[in-house]
Amino acid sequence: MKETRLFQTRDGSWITGSTVLSLLERVEAGDAKVLYMHTGLTFGAPNRELKRQELLARLYELIRSLGIPTLCVPTFTFSFCNGENYCVQTSRSRMGALNEYIRGLPEALRSVDPLLSSALVGEDRELVQNLGKNSIGENSTFDKLHGRNGVKFLFFGATVSECFTYTHYVEERLQAPYRYNRRFSGCITDGDRTWQDTYTLFVRYHGVTQSASGLLERDLLSRGLLRREVCGESSIACLDEPDAYQTIVNHLRDNMYSYIAEDPRDRNTDFHAHNMVAL
Repeated sequence: MKETRLFQTRDGSWITGSTVLSLLERVEAGDAKVLYMHTGLTFGAPNRELKRQELLARLYELIRSLGIPTLCVPTFTFSFCNGENYCVQTSRSRMGALNEYIRGLPEALRSVDPLLSSALVGEDRELVQNLGKNSIGENSTFDKLHGRNGVKFLFFGATVSECFTYTHYVEERLQAPYRYNRRFSGCITDGDRTWQDTYTLFVRYHGVTQSASGLLERDLLSRGLLRREVCGESSIACLDEPDAYQTIVNHLRDNMYSYIAEDPRDRNTDFHAHNMVAL
């Protein structure tokens, strides 16, 4: 692959394709059978000589060059939560420019989930097919990830503390008392077919706020389970799914409110969403 300058840091140094590839290998991302990737292109200023689509294409090529059988990315829309309809082919995600780029690729397959869709490139297409209607519970993409071997989570310019929706899957499995299952209805379009449907999401009770303590990320780093390398002004990190699951379970069993800053305990189910982008 031709060497390319991708990002420039504040001190003027360049992050190149070979730099990114080396860091991906150092965090052992290439050992995955399934790589579920969260992104945030915060490594530095994008190279102005590259068009936006060209930069995204180069990054995608670098990740695919690892030879991972299946790459999966969140393309959440929370469409029904926001009072919007959902189209599998055209509903844009705000889960990062790279994720949106991957979603639009001809080879990508996206799940029929109006709340927490994912897009997949590669072999294990069942991860985004034949899903249930509990977007983060039984028979969701996250549930299927937990049932697979060789699953890793990649944080590409993002952090565990910023975006790790899988945490809420474990909360749902353990029925965290500060969340409840809420039904959302709307219209789904997939190709030439359109229908009304209802999906369930494990949302927080009104007034419950999440902790900013960073407990999960700190613990994973301290025990060497989260492999993280500095990349310019951000980082690249990788985590094995079994380590993520067991660490979250241990935290919640030790203190079910580990990830909560405030819980008024009144179990108010008032729900108001506007441009919802996180669970």
